[in-house]
Amino acid sequence: MSPHTSASRRFPTKPLLAGAGLATVALLWWLLPSGAAADLSEPRPTAAPTATATTATATPPPPAKAAPQAVAAPVADSRPAPVIDEITVEKPEVCSGEENLVSIRAHTVDGTDDHLHYVVGSEGGQRLPVRIWKNSDGTYQVPTVSVFGRDNVATQVPLPAYKVKDCEPMRNALVTSRMMINTIGEYEFQVRVVDVAARKLADAKPFKAVRYVWDWGDGATETTELPVATHRFAGQEMDKMYFQYLVSVEAVAADGERVKGRQGLQVLNSAYENFVYRNIVTVMGEGTPRFPMLGADGVVRQTFRLFHYAKGPVRITRVTAVRYGMGAPDRQSEPPREEAHETNELAVHVVPPGKGVELQVTLNTKAEPDVAMITYELEGTSEDGHTARGSFSVMRPPDPPTREKHNPVTDPLLIAKIKRAQQLLEQQFVTGEDLNRLEAEGKFDDLQPQGSRRQGG
Repeated sequence: MSPHTSASRRFPTKPLLAGAGLATVALLWWLLPSGAAADLSEPRPTAAPTATATTATATPPPPAKAAPQAVAAPVADSRPAPVIDEITVEKPEVCSGEENLVSIRAHTVDGTDDHLHYVVGSEGGQRLPVRIWKNSDGTYQVPTVSVFGRDNVATQVPLPAYKVKDCEPMRNALVTSRMMINTIGEYEFQVRVVDVAARKLADAKPFKAVRYVWDWGDGATETTELPVATHRFAGQEMDKMYFQYLVSVEAVAADGERVKGRQGLQVLNSAYENFVYRNIVTVMGEGTPRFPMLGADGVVRQTFRLFHYAKGPVRITRVTAVRYGMGAPDRQSEPPREEAHETNELAVHVVPPGKGVELQVTLNTKAEPDVAMITYELEGTSEDGHTARGSFSVMRPPDPPTREKHNPVTDPLLIAKIKRAQQLLEQQFVTGEDLNRLEAEGKFDDLQPQGSRRQGG
């Protein structure tokens, strides 16, 4: 499966991970670009989806279970659109901004159920929480449910109406997730408990969680002391294009108060996509450590696990090594590709099903000073005669940040976070990922812009 969290019906099609660079932050406070942390602040009422929504007033709701009359979007090739059998909402009435679980059941009439995927408003998933906020005039907006089949032929209906009352939940637990860089199927989840009605009560006690109970939606559970956790979703069978998970977490306070949050996760199985549309069995590669590290001898060493989702073994018949140069100084253009050649340097001939096989690869930066990355392209045949292909890369880590090569960090609060992270992790360089995780763990809660300005000055 491809490691991607769905926020819409657009998904990447690349099945393999080709080694990403490591963004670091130096003691000199020179920062390379890195992904920004997700905004976990409480959404405003105006953030309710409107693009494909219908408006309903706060009148008594119809039954919370409905089998709507679906209207299919027109398509050029006249492929039949999916049939929505049932859309179920968890509660017939909720407070404004309160989470309500939506579950969708659908089928196709042409036997392509393996392509079904779902979007409610702008969020992807077959089961996912929906929050609706009331407008100042008492109305509220109901998002559209879209079910997509093969070739993205869609059926769209309004979400079955339920009553949104003039009240607010005491607290909301907001769950966000991101795919871990240089992994296949591993995600990091964060939860933040936000006071809603409680912030308006003078006698409301502050909520302080002592543990977090996670249900990953695949049969596994976990309890953590911190509001952040990672989970690897196991490899899937080659029987559907998308896999659906409902991840839930309960934040538990010392006095027993619980606040629950959920997130739907819709994951594209790109290995199945390659098999259906290209008749190719995909061989995937995942490296350990996740980021390349340069040894004292100038050699990068990584262990890669090669695996696939076919039922039988895959025999590798050809391995091609492609060496890439250092690229343009502005770092905007792709490194130049040098001539590819077959190689026997990888001692792999068979990739068994299941866990696959591990092998170590190296990049000697002293022997090959102009090489930035080596990509190994694999070709072979599955047990049932299908073409098998894949690739993975070992790369040179980026140079340490310097004044001459990188942009300075000028924000006083960010400087304070970098210094704190260096102390906590006992590292000269820290990554954007390090900062995001420490932020989620509350390690920077005491830092304020004014105080950090004094630290940085």
